[in-house]
Amino acid sequence: MSNFLCDGQSSNLLVVKIEAFIKRYFILINMNGEIIRLFQEVGEHYRKKGVAELDLYQKRDIHAFYRLSQVLTKVIHVQGYPGLSSDHKAIVLARIMDHDRLLDIRRNGRASIGNEHEATTQMFPNLIIIPYSSKILEERLAEFVPELR
Repeated sequence: MSNFLCDGQSSNLLVVKIEAFIKRYFILINMNGEIIRLFQEVGEHYRKKGVAELDLYQKRDIHAFYRLSQVLTKVIHVQGYPGLSSDHKAIVLARIMDHDRLLDIRRNGRASIGNEHEATTQMFPNLIIIPYSSKILEERLAEFVPELR
């Protein structure tokens, strides 16, 4: 152990690794904030239009559940991935879920929030990679959910 501490190259490498870790940590915090802001902005637009209400959860990933006002049994789950996102692009996955099944899964403790996969009725075909723009996310979601238009 003492050799490690005295070795200049090893301690420089350690410092570089610690600095990289700290930088990545702050990037993740920033991405969390950007994704939360994006999901909240979309939720506010939907609320004002009267098309959906937002439930937002922050765990390792960010989970937005937009419950449709016209079809109360339908929920759009949008999951943001801070660890995969960058300063300029958010990476999200979306799926349509059955609200009643989702609540039943939660009530029975079969899955944690964001992992109620049994309630999924339709997956969006791909990961969505977009700039941090509520307008663009809303457009992408409306492609598969006409009630959001």
